[in-house]
Amino acid sequence: MLLAIIDLPLILFLVFGIQAPPFFLAILISVIVLIDILLVFFGLLGRRMSYRLKETELIVNFGFSKRKIPYSTIQKVQIAKTELLLRLFGGSWPGIHWGYFKAKEMGNIWVYSTKIKGEFALIELVDGKKIVLSPEKPEEFLYELNVRKKLFPTLKPDQIKPVSNRLVYLQVLCVTLAYLVFFSYLLWIYPSLPETIPMHFDFNMNPTRWGHKSELFIIAGIAAIFPILNGILALKFGKYEKGLTIFLGIVFIATIALFFGILYFTQTLV
Repeated sequence: MLLAIIDLPLILFLVFGIQAPPFFLAILISVIVLIDILLVFFGLLGRRMSYRLKETELIVNFGFSKRKIPYSTIQKVQIAKTELLLRLFGGSWPGIHWGYFKAKEMGNIWVYSTKIKGEFALIELVDGKKIVLSPEKPEEFLYELNVRKKLFPTLKPDQIKPVSNRLVYLQVLCVTLAYLVFFSYLLWIYPSLPETIPMHFDFNMNPTRWGHKSELFIIAGIAAIFPILNGILALKFGKYEKGLTIFLGIVFIATIALFFGILYFTQTLV
């Protein structure tokens, strides 16, 4: 419902408030709808969030995404009262909050919770990171977690094995390749384009503004922001949220495809 309230005026503005060819509008609206579908999908997956105490590690399940926390990397566990103030990275739906948050009197923490304030199970790792969970019975959960934790020696920060980032690297590579294909196509068609090309259109696909073809590199520069942003987000947070890595890849590749569509449509009119 909230997505519909936000997106309906945006779509109406795109359709009636912007002079652009139907092909461009269809692609842009499709990207918006795709993002909405993915947000709803991940929101529904989030409702399956659970915490499982396995033999050697705590597993936080988030749909098909998991975060594994070996007991040997846990420094301390306790009940803590706080309030989530600002989401720095992640997602929030009614009853589901996950990602990197700024919390009251705690600073920046990782959150996998069904609430935004109250008592949480706080896990402090040996590398200084903090994780808060919201099990139904936090005292029983932390007691069992402490029992299992004592069976393993606590590692030092330099003894922790790095998390495999193969999926993250593959995702960053795919998004980067998508942009390189777009930019290579621009370089390929650029010599054959006339010096002056249409840059703006009405709903009948008639040009309303003409400009030098070098303006296409401005579009390419804007499009370059997306693989750069994807690389920053995926490399910093992707190793903790595999599902989010896939989500970012789909969104950014779809966005680059939108720019490719703009370029292809412009070429067909000259």
